[in-house]
Amino acid sequence: TIVSLYKEDAVLLGTLDNKVRKGTISIREYFDFFVTLKPQGNITHIVCDQICGGAVATANGFYDLELHDNGKTRKVRARFTFVLEGGDTNWKILSHHSSKVPGT
Repeated sequence: TIVSLYKEDAVLLGTLDNKVRKGTISIREYFDFFVTLKPQGNITHIVCDQICGGAVATANGFYDLELHDNGKTRKVRARFTFVLEGGDTNWKILSHHSSKVPGT
C-alpha cells in the first residue's frame, strides 16, 4: 500500500537507509524493512507549495518518529521533503527524502 503512493520511477532517500532507491522494487525493499519497526510518526511542522501551474507540489518539514525493535522504542527527530506530481486527485510521489535532524 505504501509503495503504491510512489510513481514507478520515483526516488527515495529513506530515514534509516544508506542507499538512493529508484523504482518500485527498490522502494518496496526499503519499506519491507521499515514497517517491521512499527513506525509511528507525528508531523510537527510542514510547509507546502504548488508549482508548475499546480501540477507539482512540494512538502517540507519535521516529524517525530517512534520505532519499535525487539521490545525497545527508539525516538528519532527527522526532516522530510516530498515532491509530488498530480493534479486533481491522483497525486504520486516523485521524490522523497527523509533524514535524522543533525545533533539530535
